Amino acid sequence: MKKSIFALVVLILGFGFILSAQSFPNPKFSLRPYIVESDSVLKTFERADAHLDIKVKGLGYGGSETYYTAFKPNSDVRFSKNALPKIIIKIDGNIDPSDQISLSKAIVKKDRRRFLQASMALGGKSRDVSSYYVNLEFKIIRDGIYELILPSDIQTGEYAFMPPVYDGGNYFKSKIYCFGID
Repeated sequence: MKKSIFALVVLILGFGFILSAQSFPNPKFSLRPYIVESDSVLKTFERADAHLDIKVKGLGYGGSETYYTAFKPNSDVRFSKNALPKIIIKIDGNIDPSDQISLSKAIVKKDRRRFLQASMALGGKSRDVSSYYVNLEFKIIRDGIYELILPSDIQTGEYAFMPPVYDGGNYFKSKIYCFGID
């Protein structure tokens, strides 16, 4: 009798887990972050065409900086710092999500947002640009679906989810997924 009741409880809990996993929305595209709204509907971020810019400083003596530039000063997708959304991403295969996407804070200049990718001193020595990147945590929801967890102390500003630097040879233009925090 006790075994039957235990088996029934396990079965009910198992079906509840399966049903809750099935009701969670399934992202349509891999490597595109989505916002999960309160009714489990997926919403997209601003999807911007970012162009590669290289800024040479002091006729090259000051080195150079490489940016992806979005030609608009602010994203239309906005969040309050006190009400950050749930963000998910689909990643095909057995790949570490942190190798596939990163979050960068923008440098806003007049009519554009610039996302620093690299900085080099005269002679080609790399400079550290890690202060422009936000450390993300990834929580597995189910096979291939991850929640991207923003840090609780994230600053106000403009941000973009960035793909890996190498995207099959197209270095001059890339899709980035932008949002702002007020």
